[in-house]
Amino acid sequence: METLRRKNRDFLWGVATSSYQIEGGADKADRGKSIWDTFCEGKGNVKGGADGKFACDFYHRFRDDLKLLKELGVNAFRFSLSWSRILPEGRGKVNPAGVDFYNQVIDILKSYDIEPLVTLYHWDMPETLYRCGGLLNRDFAGWFSDYTEIAAKAFGDRVKHFSTINEPQCVIGDGLVTAAHAPGDRLNGGRMRAAIHHLLLCHGRAVSALRATLPHATAGFVNCAIGFYPENENAETIEAAKKSTFALYDALPYSLSLYCDPVYLGDYPKEYYEAYPDTEDFIRPEDLREIGQPCDFFYQNVYGGSPMGVKDGKPYSPPTKKGDPANGLGWRVDENGLYWISKFVYERYKKPVIIAENGYCGLDNVCLDGKVHDADRIDYLQRHIGKMTDAKKDGTDIAGYLVWTFLDNFEWTYGYSKRFGLVHVDFSTQKRTPKDSFYWYRDFLKTVQPCSKK
Repeated sequence: METLRRKNRDFLWGVATSSYQIEGGADKADRGKSIWDTFCEGKGNVKGGADGKFACDFYHRFRDDLKLLKELGVNAFRFSLSWSRILPEGRGKVNPAGVDFYNQVIDILKSYDIEPLVTLYHWDMPETLYRCGGLLNRDFAGWFSDYTEIAAKAFGDRVKHFSTINEPQCVIGDGLVTAAHAPGDRLNGGRMRAAIHHLLLCHGRAVSALRATLPHATAGFVNCAIGFYPENENAETIEAAKKSTFALYDALPYSLSLYCDPVYLGDYPKEYYEAYPDTEDFIRPEDLREIGQPCDFFYQNVYGGSPMGVKDGKPYSPPTKKGDPANGLGWRVDENGLYWISKFVYERYKKPVIIAENGYCGLDNVCLDGKVHDADRIDYLQRHIGKMTDAKKDGTDIAGYLVWTFLDNFEWTYGYSKRFGLVHVDFSTQKRTPKDSFYWYRDFLKTVQPCSKK
């Protein structure tokens, strides 16, 4: 056991959250309005007419919540900054109260020997910047760079791990194409692809700003993708699963390689240029160099898997069987996806992988005994951590694993109807009840981490 602990000394075991989903305090301390504030005001956009004005009230309850985090025993906490809390207008004057809030959170984390992993953008763009064109405006990349520099200077003396953008696939696909998320746009054609390019410029310039301000900080880019895996582990099906992982999907914005190839390999996939030759019209000569600034980690969010087979020499995805396990959102539960997507992205991009989100949506209730018995989530975590361990043994460099999520929260368009947390939140009273999965993860962490200095 001691040997295992030594190997895990630098491994990041933790949980992940996002600002809009947990903070609340929307009208406190000069926070500006975000696109999610506006989106929630639209009729029918969010289940039950819910919004994030109060969420988990982490803004007021962070001290007690971080005590729970200490009890959990993690050594890493991924959270995002609210751009609107730091820069109420998105640019210009910095809000001292917003900076002070995050300083307090970071100071407590450091006192608990918990590494803060800061995500700069988790979908909550300042409304004022959206009204200035948002990602259709090339200037947005400069605004994002300025915001990054402010965050780096304010927090970089204690934060060494930064990720720029969470799930660009959802930022574009859900927010700007299908209108499922804020800001609720329906772009297509060249406008959609220009937004993708500008988002990648945001990432690249943010990394440059981090490097200039914090030479020793790490930088990464958080992606999501379908975890395709080979139905049968022979060379043909493995290759089919790999090609499917990096293919350009018909639903273009959800493609993994579209975002990651420019960031980690220096250029868009050749298939992209072949399919959309006009793409080069909005790529300036220096853009790809800026986008391809060196990163330290490949952050990957993964929630399940999808088998890939070969039939008559062509790849195909076997249909879901009746009764196959699924979570509360109907997402297929299949831990094999984590093993193979970690392997595939490591082989292609040659960066240590951090599983930045992995978790189970349930319909969790406090039982008559006052406890929350979420056996399905425990089983889910055991399965996925097991596959991650197998991937590490087989040569995939995985540097961290973060459970989504710490607290039940505002689950975007589902409002408060879906629960991913290790801690149950009664949103009427804000009472916290650690679930069985909280105690399972706590006890598990004791077996894989070095003896704590806390």
